[in-house]
Amino acid sequence: MDRCFKIFIWCLMVSQVLADDPYKCAGTQTIDPPNNISNPILYPSGWDKNHFAPQYAAGQNCSWIINVPKGMFAFFQMTANTNQSSVLKMTDSTGYVTTIDTTNMEPYFLMDPSFRVDLQANEAGEFGMRIAWYKVNPTYPTSWQVHPNSTPLTLFAGDFDNSTVIEAETRVNLLALPSTLSITDLNPYLRNTQVFDGPSINSTHVGNLHQVLRNGQRYISTGKYLTLWSLIAGYNNVGNSVILQDYFDVKDFKTYKPISCIFDFIVCDVSLDARQGTAAAIRYNPSYFFVRDISMPDTNKLSVYTDFVTDAHRLSDYTSSNSKTNTPQKFNGKYITFVLNQDQATVSMVLDGTKAAWSSAVDSRRGFFTSPNYALNSSQQDYEDRIKSFSKVSNISYTVDRSAISGAATLNVAILSSQKVVSENNYSTTNFPGGAVWAVGDTITVKYQANGAVTTGSFVSFGFDRYNSATTNNILISIVLTIWITLFR
Repeated sequence: MDRCFKIFIWCLMVSQVLADDPYKCAGTQTIDPPNNISNPILYPSGWDKNHFAPQYAAGQNCSWIINVPKGMFAFFQMTANTNQSSVLKMTDSTGYVTTIDTTNMEPYFLMDPSFRVDLQANEAGEFGMRIAWYKVNPTYPTSWQVHPNSTPLTLFAGDFDNSTVIEAETRVNLLALPSTLSITDLNPYLRNTQVFDGPSINSTHVGNLHQVLRNGQRYISTGKYLTLWSLIAGYNNVGNSVILQDYFDVKDFKTYKPISCIFDFIVCDVSLDARQGTAAAIRYNPSYFFVRDISMPDTNKLSVYTDFVTDAHRLSDYTSSNSKTNTPQKFNGKYITFVLNQDQATVSMVLDGTKAAWSSAVDSRRGFFTSPNYALNSSQQDYEDRIKSFSKVSNISYTVDRSAISGAATLNVAILSSQKVVSENNYSTTNFPGGAVWAVGDTITVKYQANGAVTTGSFVSFGFDRYNSATTNNILISIVLTIWITLFR
Protein backbone atom coordinates (compact mmCIF):
# COMPACT_ATOMS: atom_id res chain seq x y z
CA MET A 1 0.00 0.00 0.00
CA ASP A 2 2.83 2.35 0.96
CA ARG A 3 4.63 1.55 -2.31
CA CYS A 4 1.53 2.34 -4.39
CA PHE A 5 1.13 5.63 -2.57
CA LYS A 6 4.75 6.59 -3.34
CA ILE A 7 4.27 5.77 -7.03
CA PHE A 8 1.13 7.92 -7.08
CA ILE A 9 2.99 10.84 -5.49
CA TRP A 10 5.85 10.42 -7.98
CA CYS A 11 3.43 10.54 -10.93
CA LEU A 12 1.88 13.71 -9.56
CA MET A 13 5.32 15.27 -9.22
CA VAL A 14 6.25 14.36 -12.82
CA SER A 15 2.96 15.76 -14.09
CA GLN A 16 3.49 18.94 -12.12
CA VAL A 17 7.01 19.37 -13.49
CA LEU A 18 5.80 18.88 -17.04
CA ALA A 19 2.94 21.29 -16.48
CA ASP A 20 4.82 24.02 -14.62
CA ASP A 21 8.36 23.89 -16.01
CA PRO A 22 8.55 24.51 -19.77
CA TYR A 23 10.93 22.01 -21.30
CA LYS A 24 13.94 22.78 -23.46
CA CYS A 25 14.63 20.95 -26.68
CA ALA A 26 17.14 23.18 -28.52
CA GLY A 27 19.19 21.53 -31.25
CA THR A 28 18.56 18.52 -33.46
CA GLN A 29 17.54 15.17 -32.04
CA THR A 30 17.36 11.88 -33.93
CA ILE A 31 14.71 9.34 -32.99
CA ASP A 32 15.03 5.72 -34.09
CA PRO A 33 12.42 3.00 -33.65
CA PRO A 34 12.79 0.99 -30.43
CA ASN A 35 13.91 -2.63 -30.51
CA ASN A 36 10.35 -3.59 -29.67
CA ILE A 37 8.22 -1.58 -32.11
CA SER A 38 5.05 -2.54 -30.28
CA ASN A 39 6.04 0.18 -27.79
CA PRO A 40 5.49 3.68 -29.22
CA ILE A 41 7.77 6.57 -28.31
CA LEU A 42 6.32 9.62 -26.57
CA TYR A 43 8.06 12.99 -26.52
CA PRO A 44 8.79 14.51 -24.11
CA SER A 45 9.40 11.37 -22.10
CA GLY A 46 6.83 10.86 -19.36
CA TRP A 47 4.03 12.69 -21.17
CA ASP A 48 0.64 10.97 -21.20
CA LYS A 49 -1.03 11.48 -24.58
CA ASN A 50 -4.42 11.53 -22.86
CA HIS A 51 -3.44 14.74 -21.06
CA PHE A 52 -2.72 18.24 -22.31
CA ALA A 53 0.56 18.64 -24.16
CA PRO A 54 3.48 19.84 -22.01
CA GLN A 55 4.73 23.39 -22.37
CA TYR A 56 7.96 24.19 -24.20
CA ALA A 57 10.18 27.14 -23.32
CA ALA A 58 10.43 30.28 -25.43
CA GLY A 59 13.52 31.37 -27.35
CA GLN A 60 14.71 28.09 -28.85
CA ASN A 61 14.84 26.22 -32.15
CA CYS A 62 14.19 22.47 -31.96
CA SER A 63 14.35 19.79 -34.63
CA TRP A 64 13.58 16.09 -34.54
CA ILE A 65 14.57 13.67 -37.30
CA ILE A 66 12.53 10.49 -37.06
CA ASN A 67 13.98 7.55 -38.96
CA VAL A 68 11.73 5.05 -40.70
CA PRO A 69 13.62 1.92 -41.80
CA LYS A 70 12.90 0.33 -45.18
CA GLY A 71 10.00 -2.08 -44.82
CA MET A 72 8.32 0.02 -42.13
CA PHE A 73 6.08 3.06 -41.86
CA ALA A 74 5.41 5.41 -38.96
CA PHE A 75 2.06 6.37 -37.45
CA PHE A 76 2.66 9.87 -36.11
CA GLN A 77 0.44 12.07 -33.93
CA MET A 78 0.91 15.45 -32.30
CA THR A 79 -0.83 17.58 -29.74
CA ALA A 80 0.20 21.19 -30.17
CA ASN A 81 -0.86 24.75 -29.54
CA THR A 82 1.56 27.36 -30.87
CA ASN A 83 1.22 31.13 -30.73
CA GLN A 84 1.34 33.33 -33.81
CA SER A 85 5.03 34.16 -33.50
CA SER A 86 6.15 30.50 -33.30
CA VAL A 87 6.31 28.05 -36.21
CA LEU A 88 5.80 24.28 -36.07
CA LYS A 89 6.37 22.28 -39.26
CA MET A 90 6.45 18.64 -40.28
CA THR A 91 8.29 17.59 -43.46
CA ASP A 92 7.67 14.11 -44.86
CA SER A 93 9.98 11.92 -46.94
CA THR A 94 8.78 13.49 -50.22
CA GLY A 95 9.58 17.02 -49.01
CA TYR A 96 5.94 17.97 -48.47
CA VAL A 97 5.70 20.51 -45.62
CA THR A 98 2.74 20.77 -43.25
CA THR A 99 2.54 23.82 -40.99
CA ILE A 100 0.68 23.25 -37.73
CA ASP A 101 -0.88 25.83 -35.43
CA THR A 102 -3.17 23.70 -33.32
CA THR A 103 -3.73 19.96 -33.49
CA ASN A 104 -5.02 17.23 -31.21
CA MET A 105 -3.60 13.83 -32.16
CA GLU A 106 -4.35 14.20 -35.87
CA PRO A 107 -3.01 11.12 -37.71
CA TYR A 108 -0.04 11.07 -40.10
CA PHE A 109 1.12 7.99 -42.00
CA LEU A 110 4.77 8.42 -42.96
CA MET A 111 7.13 6.48 -45.20
CA ASP A 112 10.85 5.71 -45.21
CA PRO A 113 13.56 6.85 -44.95
CA SER A 114 12.63 9.60 -42.46
CA PHE A 115 10.54 12.64 -41.67
CA ARG A 116 11.34 15.81 -39.77
CA VAL A 117 9.64 18.05 -37.20
CA ASP A 118 10.88 21.63 -36.69
CA LEU A 119 9.82 24.02 -33.95
CA GLN A 120 10.82 27.68 -33.93
CA ALA A 121 9.70 28.64 -30.43
CA ASN A 122 9.75 32.41 -30.25
CA GLU A 123 7.28 32.24 -27.39
CA ALA A 124 6.18 29.46 -25.07
CA GLY A 125 3.55 27.01 -26.28
CA GLU A 126 2.47 23.37 -25.98
CA PHE A 127 3.79 20.43 -27.96
CA GLY A 128 3.93 16.66 -27.54
CA MET A 129 4.22 13.83 -30.04
CA ARG A 130 3.65 10.09 -30.29
CA ILE A 131 5.41 7.85 -32.83
CA ALA A 132 4.61 4.21 -33.52
CA TRP A 133 6.37 2.08 -36.14
CA TYR A 134 4.76 -0.77 -38.07
CA LYS A 135 6.02 -3.31 -40.54
CA VAL A 136 4.74 -2.94 -44.08
CA ASN A 137 2.27 -5.67 -45.00
CA PRO A 138 2.74 -7.68 -48.22
CA THR A 139 0.66 -6.44 -51.15
CA TYR A 140 -1.48 -8.33 -53.66
CA PRO A 141 -2.09 -5.71 -56.36
CA THR A 142 -5.26 -5.33 -58.39
CA SER A 143 -5.15 -3.64 -61.79
CA TRP A 144 -7.43 -1.20 -63.62
CA GLN A 145 -7.18 0.51 -66.98
CA VAL A 146 -8.33 3.91 -68.19
CA HIS A 147 -8.58 4.83 -71.87
CA PRO A 148 -8.98 7.98 -73.99
CA ASN A 149 -12.56 8.96 -74.86
CA SER A 150 -13.90 6.70 -72.13
CA THR A 151 -15.94 6.83 -68.95
CA PRO A 152 -13.89 7.91 -65.90
CA LEU A 153 -13.08 5.34 -63.23
CA THR A 154 -14.11 5.94 -59.61
CA LEU A 155 -12.50 3.91 -56.82
CA PHE A 156 -13.20 4.07 -53.10
CA ALA A 157 -11.18 3.88 -49.87
CA GLY A 158 -11.33 0.11 -49.44
CA ASP A 159 -10.07 -0.48 -52.99
CA PHE A 160 -6.49 0.41 -52.01
CA ASP A 161 -5.95 -1.99 -49.11
CA ASN A 162 -3.84 -4.41 -51.18
CA SER A 163 -2.49 -1.75 -53.58
CA THR A 164 -4.17 -0.79 -56.84
CA VAL A 165 -2.32 -0.22 -60.11
CA ILE A 166 -3.92 2.01 -62.76
CA GLU A 167 -2.69 1.85 -66.35
CA ALA A 168 -3.42 4.51 -68.98
CA GLU A 169 -2.63 4.71 -72.66
CA THR A 170 -0.96 8.10 -72.18
CA ARG A 171 -0.74 9.17 -68.51
CA VAL A 172 -2.99 8.80 -65.47
CA ASN A 173 -4.99 11.80 -64.24
CA LEU A 174 -5.92 11.53 -60.53
CA LEU A 175 -8.52 13.58 -58.64
CA ALA A 176 -9.05 13.06 -54.90
CA LEU A 177 -12.41 13.62 -53.21
CA PRO A 178 -12.94 14.09 -49.46
CA SER A 179 -14.75 11.92 -46.97
CA THR A 180 -18.51 11.90 -47.44
CA LEU A 181 -19.14 11.67 -43.68
CA SER A 182 -20.14 15.04 -42.26
CA ILE A 183 -20.46 14.11 -38.58
CA THR A 184 -16.70 14.37 -38.06
CA ASP A 185 -13.61 15.32 -40.04
CA LEU A 186 -12.14 12.07 -41.35
CA ASN A 187 -10.14 13.68 -44.16
CA PRO A 188 -6.80 13.35 -42.27
CA TYR A 189 -7.15 9.58 -42.71
CA LEU A 190 -6.66 10.09 -46.45
CA ARG A 191 -2.97 10.30 -45.50
CA ASN A 192 -3.18 6.53 -45.09
CA THR A 193 -3.38 6.03 -48.88
CA GLN A 194 -0.01 6.56 -50.55
CA VAL A 195 0.55 7.56 -54.18
CA PHE A 196 3.37 6.05 -56.25
CA ASP A 197 4.33 7.31 -59.70
CA GLY A 198 4.67 3.96 -61.42
CA PRO A 199 3.44 0.35 -61.62
CA SER A 200 4.18 -0.75 -58.01
CA ILE A 201 4.85 0.39 -54.44
CA ASN A 202 8.54 0.27 -55.34
CA SER A 203 8.00 3.16 -57.76
CA THR A 204 8.69 6.76 -56.77
CA HIS A 205 6.64 7.75 -53.73
CA VAL A 206 5.05 11.15 -54.46
CA GLY A 207 2.77 11.68 -51.46
CA ASN A 208 -0.70 10.71 -50.27
CA LEU A 209 -4.34 11.39 -51.14
CA HIS A 210 -4.73 14.01 -48.42
CA GLN A 211 -2.01 16.09 -50.06
CA VAL A 212 -3.69 15.79 -53.47
CA LEU A 213 -6.97 16.85 -51.86
CA ARG A 214 -5.42 19.82 -50.03
CA ASN A 215 -3.70 21.03 -53.18
CA GLY A 216 -7.13 21.34 -54.80
CA GLN A 217 -5.76 20.14 -58.12
CA ARG A 218 -5.15 16.91 -59.97
CA TYR A 219 -2.05 14.75 -59.94
CA ILE A 220 -0.74 13.55 -63.31
CA SER A 221 1.61 10.59 -63.52
CA THR A 222 4.85 10.97 -65.46
CA GLY A 223 4.30 7.66 -67.25
CA LYS A 224 1.50 5.23 -68.03
CA TYR A 225 1.11 3.87 -64.49
CA LEU A 226 0.01 5.05 -61.06
CA THR A 227 -0.23 2.99 -57.86
CA LEU A 228 -2.42 3.68 -54.81
CA TRP A 229 -1.83 1.81 -51.57
CA SER A 230 -3.28 2.12 -48.06
CA LEU A 231 -0.71 1.37 -45.37
CA ILE A 232 -3.35 0.19 -42.89
CA ALA A 233 -6.29 -1.78 -44.29
CA GLY A 234 -9.87 -1.32 -43.16
CA TYR A 235 -10.42 2.43 -43.49
CA ASN A 236 -13.14 1.98 -46.12
CA ASN A 237 -15.65 3.62 -43.75
CA VAL A 238 -13.87 6.95 -44.26
CA GLY A 239 -15.97 7.34 -47.42
CA ASN A 240 -13.42 9.03 -49.67
CA SER A 241 -12.93 8.29 -53.36
CA VAL A 242 -10.81 9.12 -56.40
CA ILE A 243 -11.64 9.81 -60.05
CA LEU A 244 -9.15 8.41 -62.56
CA GLN A 245 -8.93 9.21 -66.28
CA ASP A 246 -6.56 8.95 -69.18
CA TYR A 247 -4.76 12.28 -69.42
CA PHE A 248 -5.73 12.52 -73.10
CA ASP A 249 -9.31 13.34 -72.08
CA VAL A 250 -8.34 16.25 -69.83
CA LYS A 251 -5.08 17.56 -71.31
CA ASP A 252 -6.70 20.74 -72.65
CA PHE A 253 -7.65 21.98 -69.18
CA LYS A 254 -5.38 24.49 -67.49
CA THR A 255 -7.06 23.68 -64.18
CA TYR A 256 -9.17 20.64 -63.38
CA LYS A 257 -10.80 19.76 -60.07
CA PRO A 258 -13.43 17.45 -58.61
CA ILE A 259 -16.73 18.80 -57.33
CA SER A 260 -17.53 17.79 -53.78
CA CYS A 261 -20.97 18.69 -52.45
CA ILE A 262 -21.20 16.84 -49.14
CA PHE A 263 -24.17 18.77 -47.77
CA ASP A 264 -26.56 18.07 -50.62
CA PHE A 265 -29.56 19.28 -48.63
CA ILE A 266 -28.31 22.85 -49.09
CA VAL A 267 -27.12 24.75 -52.15
CA CYS A 268 -23.55 23.94 -53.17
CA ASP A 269 -21.73 26.72 -55.04
CA VAL A 270 -18.88 25.68 -57.34
CA SER A 271 -16.51 28.36 -58.65
CA LEU A 272 -14.50 28.05 -61.85
CA ASP A 273 -11.63 30.40 -62.68
CA ALA A 274 -10.43 30.39 -66.29
CA ARG A 275 -8.49 33.65 -66.22
CA GLN A 276 -5.25 31.72 -66.79
CA GLY A 277 -6.74 29.21 -69.24
CA THR A 278 -9.59 26.74 -69.66
CA ALA A 279 -10.99 25.58 -66.31
CA ALA A 280 -12.96 22.38 -65.76
CA ALA A 281 -14.67 20.64 -62.85
CA ILE A 282 -16.23 17.18 -62.76
CA ARG A 283 -18.98 15.90 -60.49
CA TYR A 284 -19.52 12.23 -59.71
CA ASN A 285 -23.05 11.38 -58.60
CA PRO A 286 -24.64 7.92 -58.81
CA SER A 287 -28.04 9.32 -59.80
CA TYR A 288 -28.76 12.98 -60.65
CA PHE A 289 -28.53 16.53 -59.36
CA PHE A 290 -29.84 19.98 -60.31
CA VAL A 291 -28.15 23.21 -61.32
CA ARG A 292 -30.24 25.96 -59.80
CA ASP A 293 -28.40 28.98 -61.13
CA ILE A 294 -25.28 30.07 -63.02
CA SER A 295 -23.57 33.41 -62.40
CA MET A 296 -21.21 34.55 -65.15
CA PRO A 297 -20.17 37.69 -67.07
CA ASP A 298 -21.03 38.31 -70.72
CA THR A 299 -17.50 37.44 -71.86
CA ASN A 300 -17.41 33.67 -71.50
CA LYS A 301 -19.12 30.35 -72.19
CA LEU A 302 -19.75 27.40 -69.89
CA SER A 303 -20.14 24.06 -71.65
CA VAL A 304 -21.55 21.00 -69.89
CA TYR A 305 -20.75 17.41 -70.85
CA THR A 306 -21.96 14.02 -69.72
CA ASP A 307 -19.51 11.19 -69.02
CA PHE A 308 -16.46 12.64 -70.82
CA VAL A 309 -15.68 15.70 -72.89
CA THR A 310 -16.40 15.29 -76.60
CA ASP A 311 -18.85 17.06 -78.90
CA ALA A 312 -21.10 13.99 -78.91
CA HIS A 313 -21.41 14.21 -75.12
CA ARG A 314 -22.05 17.95 -74.89
CA LEU A 315 -25.39 18.67 -73.25
CA SER A 316 -25.55 22.44 -73.38
CA ASP A 317 -23.69 25.74 -73.62
CA TYR A 318 -24.44 28.53 -71.16
CA THR A 319 -23.76 32.23 -71.55
CA SER A 320 -24.87 35.24 -69.55
CA SER A 321 -27.76 35.74 -72.01
CA ASN A 322 -29.29 32.26 -71.56
CA SER A 323 -28.06 31.18 -68.12
CA LYS A 324 -31.23 32.48 -66.45
CA THR A 325 -33.78 31.09 -68.92
CA ASN A 326 -31.98 27.73 -69.22
CA THR A 327 -31.83 27.05 -65.49
CA PRO A 328 -32.84 25.24 -63.37
CA GLN A 329 -31.64 22.10 -65.13
CA LYS A 330 -31.62 18.46 -64.09
CA PHE A 331 -28.46 16.48 -64.92
CA ASN A 332 -28.69 12.71 -65.17
CA GLY A 333 -25.61 10.51 -65.39
CA LYS A 334 -22.75 9.60 -63.08
CA TYR A 335 -20.25 12.10 -64.45
CA ILE A 336 -21.01 15.70 -65.41
CA THR A 337 -18.16 18.01 -66.43
CA PHE A 338 -18.34 21.81 -66.54
CA VAL A 339 -15.84 23.53 -68.84
CA LEU A 340 -15.31 27.32 -68.74
CA ASN A 341 -13.42 28.95 -71.60
CA GLN A 342 -12.37 32.20 -69.89
CA ASP A 343 -12.93 34.55 -66.93
CA GLN A 344 -14.97 33.23 -63.99
CA ALA A 345 -18.31 31.58 -63.23
CA THR A 346 -20.21 30.18 -60.25
CA VAL A 347 -22.55 27.21 -60.59
CA SER A 348 -25.13 26.65 -57.83
CA MET A 349 -26.09 22.99 -57.40
CA VAL A 350 -28.54 21.12 -55.22
CA LEU A 351 -29.72 17.52 -54.92
CA ASP A 352 -33.34 18.37 -54.14
CA GLY A 353 -35.42 19.18 -57.23
CA THR A 354 -37.89 21.13 -55.09
CA LYS A 355 -35.17 23.53 -53.94
CA ALA A 356 -34.15 23.95 -57.58
CA ALA A 357 -37.77 24.51 -58.72
CA TRP A 358 -37.08 22.06 -61.55
CA SER A 359 -40.68 20.93 -62.07
CA SER A 360 -42.13 24.44 -62.49
CA ALA A 361 -41.62 26.61 -65.56
CA VAL A 362 -42.01 30.31 -66.20
CA ASP A 363 -42.46 31.61 -69.73
CA SER A 364 -39.19 31.74 -71.71
CA ARG A 365 -37.91 28.68 -69.82
CA ARG A 366 -35.61 26.36 -71.79
CA GLY A 367 -34.22 22.98 -70.80
CA PHE A 368 -33.89 19.31 -71.67
CA PHE A 369 -34.62 15.78 -70.46
CA THR A 370 -31.97 13.07 -70.82
CA SER A 371 -31.53 9.40 -70.08
CA PRO A 372 -29.26 8.47 -67.15
CA ASN A 373 -26.59 7.09 -69.53
CA TYR A 374 -27.19 9.40 -72.47
CA ALA A 375 -24.61 9.15 -75.29
CA LEU A 376 -23.40 5.78 -73.98
CA ASN A 377 -24.49 2.39 -75.28
CA SER A 378 -26.54 1.01 -72.40
CA SER A 379 -29.79 -0.79 -71.62
CA GLN A 380 -30.14 1.33 -68.44
CA GLN A 381 -31.70 4.38 -70.07
CA ASP A 382 -35.25 4.50 -68.65
CA TYR A 383 -36.57 7.70 -67.11
CA GLU A 384 -39.81 9.61 -66.61
CA ASP A 385 -40.28 13.32 -65.89
CA ARG A 386 -42.69 16.24 -66.15
CA ILE A 387 -42.68 20.04 -65.93
CA LYS A 388 -45.69 22.29 -65.33
CA SER A 389 -46.08 25.94 -66.28
CA PHE A 390 -46.67 28.70 -63.75
CA SER A 391 -49.01 30.27 -66.30
CA LYS A 392 -52.52 29.05 -66.97
CA VAL A 393 -51.40 28.09 -70.47
CA SER A 394 -48.15 28.43 -72.41
CA ASN A 395 -46.86 27.64 -75.85
CA ILE A 396 -44.94 24.43 -75.11
CA SER A 397 -42.53 23.03 -77.68
CA TYR A 398 -40.05 20.18 -77.86
CA THR A 399 -37.69 18.32 -80.19
CA VAL A 400 -36.38 14.75 -79.92
CA ASP A 401 -32.93 13.40 -80.70
CA ARG A 402 -33.60 10.75 -83.37
CA SER A 403 -30.83 8.47 -82.06
CA ALA A 404 -32.98 7.74 -79.01
CA ILE A 405 -35.04 5.19 -80.90
CA SER A 406 -33.59 1.78 -81.71
CA GLY A 407 -34.56 -1.82 -81.11
CA ALA A 408 -37.52 -2.15 -78.75
CA ALA A 409 -37.03 1.30 -77.17
CA THR A 410 -40.02 3.64 -76.99
CA LEU A 411 -40.44 7.29 -76.11
CA ASN A 412 -43.70 8.97 -75.13
CA VAL A 413 -43.94 12.77 -75.05
CA ALA A 414 -47.22 14.49 -74.21
CA ILE A 415 -48.41 18.07 -73.73
CA LEU A 416 -51.38 18.50 -71.39
CA SER A 417 -53.74 21.30 -70.49
CA SER A 418 -55.68 21.05 -67.23
CA GLN A 419 -54.64 17.37 -67.06
CA LYS A 420 -56.11 16.67 -70.51
CA VAL A 421 -53.86 15.54 -73.35
CA VAL A 422 -53.70 18.04 -76.21
CA SER A 423 -50.70 16.49 -77.99
CA GLU A 424 -49.15 13.05 -77.59
CA ASN A 425 -46.56 11.15 -79.60
CA ASN A 426 -45.38 7.58 -79.10
CA TYR A 427 -42.04 7.18 -80.87
CA SER A 428 -40.58 3.82 -81.89
CA THR A 429 -38.71 2.27 -84.80
CA THR A 430 -42.01 2.39 -86.73
CA ASN A 431 -42.63 6.03 -85.79
CA PHE A 432 -39.39 7.99 -85.67
CA PRO A 433 -39.44 11.54 -84.29
CA GLY A 434 -39.42 14.31 -86.85
CA GLY A 435 -38.97 18.04 -86.29
CA ALA A 436 -40.20 20.37 -83.59
CA VAL A 437 -43.58 19.77 -81.96
CA TRP A 438 -45.62 22.45 -80.19
CA ALA A 439 -49.01 22.85 -78.54
CA VAL A 440 -50.81 25.15 -76.14
CA GLY A 441 -50.94 23.64 -72.65
CA ASP A 442 -49.57 23.80 -69.12
CA THR A 443 -47.55 20.57 -68.73
CA ILE A 444 -45.06 18.47 -70.68
CA THR A 445 -44.41 14.83 -69.75
CA VAL A 446 -41.78 12.45 -71.07
CA LYS A 447 -41.27 8.71 -70.57
CA TYR A 448 -38.48 6.68 -72.13
CA GLN A 449 -38.28 2.87 -71.95
CA ALA A 450 -35.38 0.92 -73.43
CA ASN A 451 -37.29 -2.38 -73.01
CA GLY A 452 -34.02 -4.29 -72.87
CA ALA A 453 -32.56 -2.66 -75.97
CA VAL A 454 -29.05 -1.21 -75.88
CA THR A 455 -29.37 2.43 -76.94
CA THR A 456 -27.65 5.76 -76.43
CA GLY A 457 -30.70 7.08 -74.60
CA SER A 458 -32.87 10.06 -75.41
CA PHE A 459 -32.39 13.82 -75.40
CA VAL A 460 -35.59 15.88 -75.47
CA SER A 461 -35.20 19.66 -75.48
CA PHE A 462 -38.19 21.77 -74.47
CA GLY A 463 -39.33 25.37 -74.24
CA PHE A 464 -42.13 27.33 -72.56
CA ASP A 465 -43.24 30.63 -74.12
CA ARG A 466 -45.97 33.13 -73.36
CA TYR A 467 -49.22 32.26 -75.10
CA ASN A 468 -50.83 34.78 -77.43
CA SER A 469 -52.87 34.57 -80.59
CA ALA A 470 -49.97 35.49 -82.86
CA THR A 471 -48.22 32.23 -82.08
CA THR A 472 -51.01 30.26 -83.69
CA ASN A 473 -49.46 31.13 -87.02
CA ASN A 474 -47.63 27.95 -88.04
CA ILE A 475 -45.09 29.79 -90.15
CA LEU A 476 -44.12 32.08 -87.28
CA ILE A 477 -43.87 29.11 -84.92
CA SER A 478 -41.57 27.25 -87.32
CA ILE A 479 -39.27 30.25 -87.68
CA VAL A 480 -39.09 30.87 -83.92
CA LEU A 481 -38.45 27.21 -83.12
CA THR A 482 -35.79 26.88 -85.80
CA ILE A 483 -33.88 29.87 -84.43
CA TRP A 484 -34.31 28.67 -80.84
CA ILE A 485 -33.15 25.11 -81.54
CA THR A 486 -30.09 26.37 -83.44
CA LEU A 487 -29.09 28.65 -80.56
CA PHE A 488 -29.83 26.11 -77.84
CA ARG A 489 -27.94 23.13 -79.31
